[in-house]
Amino acid sequence: IKTNLAFTPDEKFVLIAELNRGQNDMDLNLYETATGNFVRTLFNEKNSKWVEPEHVAFFPNSKSNNFIWISEKDGFNNLYYYSIDGKLIKQLTANKFPTREIIGANPAGTEIYFKATGEKGINMLAYKIDLKGKQTLITKDEGVHNVVISTDGNWFFDEYSNHSTPSKSLFYDKNLKAKTLLESKNKYEGYEIGTAEIKTIKAADGTTDLYTRLIKPSNFDATKKYPVLVYVYGGPHAQMITNSYLDGANLWMYWMAEQGYLVFTVDNRGSDNRGFAFESVIHAKLGNNEIDDQMKGVEYLKSLSYVDGNRLAVHGWSYGGFMTTSLMTRKPDAFKVGVAGGPVIDWKWYEIMYGERYMDTPAENQKGFDEANVTNYAKDLKGKLLLIHGTNDDVVVEQHNLALVKKFVELGKQIDYFPYPMHKHNVLGRDRVHLIQKVLNYVIEYNK
Repeated sequence: IKTNLAFTPDEKFVLIAELNRGQNDMDLNLYETATGNFVRTLFNEKNSKWVEPEHVAFFPNSKSNNFIWISEKDGFNNLYYYSIDGKLIKQLTANKFPTREIIGANPAGTEIYFKATGEKGINMLAYKIDLKGKQTLITKDEGVHNVVISTDGNWFFDEYSNHSTPSKSLFYDKNLKAKTLLESKNKYEGYEIGTAEIKTIKAADGTTDLYTRLIKPSNFDATKKYPVLVYVYGGPHAQMITNSYLDGANLWMYWMAEQGYLVFTVDNRGSDNRGFAFESVIHAKLGNNEIDDQMKGVEYLKSLSYVDGNRLAVHGWSYGGFMTTSLMTRKPDAFKVGVAGGPVIDWKWYEIMYGERYMDTPAENQKGFDEANVTNYAKDLKGKLLLIHGTNDDVVVEQHNLALVKKFVELGKQIDYFPYPMHKHNVLGRDRVHLIQKVLNYVIEYNK
């Protein structure tokens, strides 16, 4: 696998990250631009689980071929400064939280600006670091920040939101003194809209903190018992809960709360922005730890006096569809209703780069593939289940869902299936309204 191509500033060389098919052994290689000839391997990185180069080499100075590489080799994405002959000049950051991306550098190439979560995985902050490793936080408020740097490196434009700030735009000078440009009004003012609570619970390992979001209706009454819709994704490269306005939730979740529901989400181990150990527990056994963590969420919900523990529903799409069908069949007493969209049912039918990074090949990991295959648990389904698929899905092909339907037919189990003709992996446009109505009406109807 050849990926992450970058030209050196003098355009004489190309840097390419080259991975073996197992995606656990990476060489960063240098080639001549003029001839395409291989020059040398700058460095190698191995990991027993996976190596995942996500960012091209970054050249802070347009007059130098020295570059910065983002690597997760110490457990979190950090910045490493290399010479073009592959010598490590300095590990610039050693943060115990992930760098998200490099935003840019000043013209002299002496300061690099980047985004990272900071100590709390639900934030996205901006930092600067010099080539000696002196790191400074640019953004002063917690939240999810989008920062743009002026071409002369003297000004920073920052737009952010957090739990209590709909949107705020600031202008920082090079001394990081801020001036407020714009503070947006809350566009939901005057609407009946509930509240979201962000908390943490312990994962199934007993030690790791997981973020939770619980949305309550505007007329919430703690003396009542509420049904709950659990919204799940649960897979790598995604994070459902963020310290942004509405806390990463969709408006339909707030609508659902107004119908007398609580809407709950937990970002289980395996999800994004928490570092390599947190994410890589899923390796070779997709579903297992994620289900255990989701069940910790169920346990937490049932501990709340205002939750009706007999009326829990679950909904998710894609990896969340895999999680929904897995939860409905592997933990059949937990949920009364499930709605799964575009679910992966058997990982051997999923695309190779993603599938093999996390699961290796069936020949290497047959046990893992069998354990994750939802059809193997179909016999245990108890609740009401609706399966949904775009008939033109080229990400999770419809074969996944239809294989599960076929299994239910063989077992004599009644379930519901709804196709969205000609839609790809996401149902978009005006049909999305139909989809959301379909999902929520199904939950309301059968979770009585």
